[in-house]
Amino acid sequence: MIRKIGAGVGLPSLSLPIRTLFTGYILVVGIGLLMAGAQVLLTHGMADGKFGISINDIVYSYYGDRSNSKLETKLNGSMQDKAPAAVKREMIMWAQLGESFSS
Repeated sequence: MIRKIGAGVGLPSLSLPIRTLFTGYILVVGIGLLMAGAQVLLTHGMADGKFGISINDIVYSYYGDRSNSKLETKLNGSMQDKAPAAVKREMIMWAQLGESFSS
């Protein structure tokens, strides 16, 4: 009688504790992958202003939006509430034109 290689080796042929161990491992890894995907979606998913992951999200997250100066990016982003609208507009115009600041 010729026996196939790997015949009889499978989940049903293993004892209950080993099957439980393998099943638990697969469940934990699967939940970890779901959590990692959710973290990436929530962290980088809105970088381009649209929900979902796209190439632009990754570019904006790691390279940034280089179409504006750093000053303009900060004034429109994390420092938005630090200056009144008129002053902010004047500073952005100054940064775009590259002129000396007149007060």
